[in-house]
Amino acid sequence: MIPRIKNISKWGFVSGRISVLEAGFMTKDFLFNMLNMEKIDDVIALLQDTFLRDYISPGAVWLGEDFGAIFDRCFYDMAVSLKGDCPSTLPVDIFLLQGDYLNLKTALTGKKTFLFPSGIFSYEMLSSIADGDYGDLPLPFKESPEWTGTDIFNIMPGDLDIMLDGSYLRHLLLLSRQTESEMIRRYIRNRVHSYLVIILWRALNQGISLKRYQQYLPPVGDFTPLIDELAGISNLENWRGIIGGEMGEIFFECCAYEEKAHIAIFDTRVMNYLLRIVHDGAYQTAGPERVFAFLLGLYVEMQNLKLVVTGRLNRIDPGFLKERLRDCYV
Repeated sequence: MIPRIKNISKWGFVSGRISVLEAGFMTKDFLFNMLNMEKIDDVIALLQDTFLRDYISPGAVWLGEDFGAIFDRCFYDMAVSLKGDCPSTLPVDIFLLQGDYLNLKTALTGKKTFLFPSGIFSYEMLSSIADGDYGDLPLPFKESPEWTGTDIFNIMPGDLDIMLDGSYLRHLLLLSRQTESEMIRRYIRNRVHSYLVIILWRALNQGISLKRYQQYLPPVGDFTPLIDELAGISNLENWRGIIGGEMGEIFFECCAYEEKAHIAIFDTRVMNYLLRIVHDGAYQTAGPERVFAFLLGLYVEMQNLKLVVTGRLNRIDPGFLKERLRDCYV
């Protein structure tokens, strides 16, 4: 049995909502059907049979970037709605946290136009930070050795992005320590592991010195040595053994592909692996695992739809898109 957070009897209502919502999940055959449609209007019409039915007007003309925002809004609206019904907000906060950090990045530039719903970070806190009151910065950000509490503008934008990545990962690990769910803890550890690999891999491909990541990314719990080891090796062929575990095996399989989109392939394979870890939560009658599994399934569905719709708008080959689809929740 999967360990659960206390007061599991109070999870019945939200789990009942999810039982109804799960009927709206798509299969891969549904996505393949969308990929094979010649007219984008037909694709848009088919979205009326998805969670996006309240966000898409039939016959409307859309740009690719607009669709991306629509998919994100659909996901965050659902997460916030479920959060209000949860005895503990932690399973939802884990998904809202990425938007929190994108809002935080906006605040650190002195702006107050926040694109994502408030999760752990209130808009009041973010507005205070935008006004230069850095005392309200989240503790995981202040844990960076490079943060001295001085003017944020003294930090180069690229280095600030790295610091925010490090803070986001520390925050995930903090939430992991707060949950009693072994399934959720396992998800977070694997997500942090894969996220670090992607960050460093992308930087290496872009010719960015990994020494900057050694300086601005840690500490990331017991993953800090991984950062140091990967940063010291520029030959990707030697990364597999250092990454280790399931992530190391997925990394090795992705590098074997002849095409160049190795990071995208890795990200897809990792998400499929994470979905398998979490899917057992879908069989729980009630509990935080049920909420967590549903939200991960919804997140994957929105990413798949974003890939299909924006890909078709940009006339990308359906066969290429099909290979990039992630596994479905159902």
